[in-house]
Amino acid sequence: MDQIKTEWYKIDMNNSEEILKFYKKHKLYYENLNKAIDKITIEEFILVKHKYCLALEKQSKYNEALIVIEQIYTLLDRLKGKKSKYYSFYYEKALFSEGLLLGRQEKYAESNEIFKKLIVIDSKNERYEDWYLTNKEWLAKKKISIFEYIVISTFLITIFLGDKIFVDDMFLARVIVSILFIILIIIKRFYRKLIKLPKPEIQ
Repeated sequence: MDQIKTEWYKIDMNNSEEILKFYKKHKLYYENLNKAIDKITIEEFILVKHKYCLALEKQSKYNEALIVIEQIYTLLDRLKGKKSKYYSFYYEKALFSEGLLLGRQEKYAESNEIFKKLIVIDSKNERYEDWYLTNKEWLAKKKISIFEYIVISTFLITIFLGDKIFVDDMFLARVIVSILFIILIIIKRFYRKLIKLPKPEIQ
C-alpha cells in the first residue's frame, strides 16, 4: 500500500494519461472499497477516484466517470461520521463532477438538479452559475426547436393542403399560423432574459 501511495505522489496531476495509467494498474486495489475503512484511507480513495474521474471526463468517457462518482458517494457516506475536515470539500467536488458529466451527456435537467444544490452551497461561485444558466439555455433551445418544427409544419400544411383541410376556415388558419410565427420570433429574440438563477431557498 505504501508503494502505491509513493507511486501516486510522483504522478503529474495535470497529466490525465498518467492518472489513467496509474488507476488501471492499481484498479483492483481502488475498486475494493472494503479496503477503505479508516478515515485516512477513505480520503485517499476519494482523492484518487476524483482525479481518475476528471481524467475520464477529458477522454469523454462519461458513463465510466459517473460510475466512479457513485463509488465516491459511497465513500463519502463512510467519511461523514469520521470528523473529516475534508468531507465538505470532497462532497462539493463530487457534486460538481456529477453535474458536469450529466451536462456533457446533454442531460441538462438532471445536471441542473445538481447545480441547484451547488448554488445553495456556494451562491457566489460563478462557475456553478454559468453551468446552471448554460444548461437552462440548452433546455430552452430544445423546446424552441420543437415549437419551431410545429410552426413550420403547420405553415407548410396550410400552404399545400389548406384548401382541403380547412375549406371555409382558410383565412382563420392563416391568421393562426401568422400568430404562431410572431410568437416564435418573440421567443427566439427574448428567451435568454427569462432564464434566471434558482432562488436561494431552493434545497
